[in-house]
Amino acid sequence: MAVEDPAERSAGETGRGGRFNREVLAGLFLIVAAAIGYYAALPLDAGSMSGVGSGLMPKAVSVGLAAFGAYLILTGFVGSHERVEGFSLRGTIFVLGAILAFAATVRPLGLLVAGPLAMLISSMADPDTRPVEIVVFTALMTAGCYLLFKVVLRLPIPVLPPLLGY
Repeated sequence: MAVEDPAERSAGETGRGGRFNREVLAGLFLIVAAAIGYYAALPLDAGSMSGVGSGLMPKAVSVGLAAFGAYLILTGFVGSHERVEGFSLRGTIFVLGAILAFAATVRPLGLLVAGPLAMLISSMADPDTRPVEIVVFTALMTAGCYLLFKVVLRLPIPVLPPLLGY
């Protein structure tokens, strides 16, 4: 009879026992996302040998995503991996909330307000983040986004419409 040492069991318990480890669940998620993407791209023409159609890229990305998902599932069944015991919706809620906040505020308030707002909201997804890190990260990312989208790419994204009149 084998006696299991409790010190060997940790919060991130590993072992072969669970089918639903992180790799398998991530692979399933990627395959579902790929199926949705491929289905959405079905009406688009993939093109021919002489020219690329508008549906080629989304279909190719979907196939690649599904292949990577299948790879993750296969590796999830081999070796020892961390089991999934539960998860928190905190991260999902704050990240989706940040996306929605950005979408709702980028046109009326501009990139210089919507970007930092989205980053601040999404930073609440992790309880271990520190306020100083978030402020520095947000300032640097906002400056980087402004330089990339307005200066380098010259995209017609409103920067600060209330003050600058987009």
